[in-house]
Amino acid sequence: MNRRVIVAAALVLAWLAGMAALARRELYRGETERMAQAALLIAPGAEYYTVTADSLLVGYASSTIDTSATGIHVTELLIAESQAPGGVRRLASRSLVNLTRGMKLVNFQFELGESYVPYKVFGRVENDTSLMLIVSAGTAAPDTSRVPLRGALMLPTTVPLAVTLEQRPKVGRRFTYHVYDPLTGTVDVDTVRVRAESLFVLTDSAALDAGTTRWAAAHQDTVRAWRLEQAGGGLIEGWVDEKGRLVQATPLGHFTLRRTAYEIAFQNWSLDTKEHPRAILPPPGAAAAAVRH
Repeated sequence: MNRRVIVAAALVLAWLAGMAALARRELYRGETERMAQAALLIAPGAEYYTVTADSLLVGYASSTIDTSATGIHVTELLIAESQAPGGVRRLASRSLVNLTRGMKLVNFQFELGESYVPYKVFGRVENDTSLMLIVSAGTAAPDTSRVPLRGALMLPTTVPLAVTLEQRPKVGRRFTYHVYDPLTGTVDVDTVRVRAESLFVLTDSAALDAGTTRWAAAHQDTVRAWRLEQAGGGLIEGWVDEKGRLVQATPLGHFTLRRTAYEIAFQNWSLDTKEHPRAILPPPGAAAAAVRH
């Protein structure tokens, strides 16, 4: 083959490779910029949920989003009870996730307690290349480790926001994210699919019923929601609205969360707990690994 032809072909291939790299970089930057622009539409607010098991009210949950000039802050709380020999086992969990205005993870904290060995995880993204973790369980000394990152990292609680940010959800769409699961302590590449679309009738205000001394629905509204399912099962599963806020889910198997008014979610559960005190079981003397796994 003519040497001039070989050189020309090599130059063309090098040019094509350079153009492909430039296009990939511009596409990635475009997606990042679109995500940042869409994140500006996130409005602060709080949502409240009843936690039921077999149609019985057994707990309370809340999800709050705060925004600032530099970040987005997502706080989630869950308290749920289940019967156990000798008393009631109570699960209490809380998570706080701090993001940039462009939805990039900055740091997070996850806590689990009550009738379980106290378990805490603090994580911070360092230079977009690694996740620094500090894990403590029970009375054991905290353990520090670093996990290499190969892409933008999400938490289960922020995936629905990312799914719904850029455009209205559509059945059949699928998304892939790097997700850190604080319960297993692993970073996995998870695929999330939009499986179905439906309408929910939700209570958005409540009034006190003098006869029952319990809060009841005063006004209800229709909300369109989409069902997200994580391939292989996991924490990312449930119905979310077009803002990425949870409508209904069964994240722990037999507990069901459903959005409602604050008074119905919290006050009714609190009143029931006061009228019918429960013997809360103390944390068992199990190994820390039993909590983590």
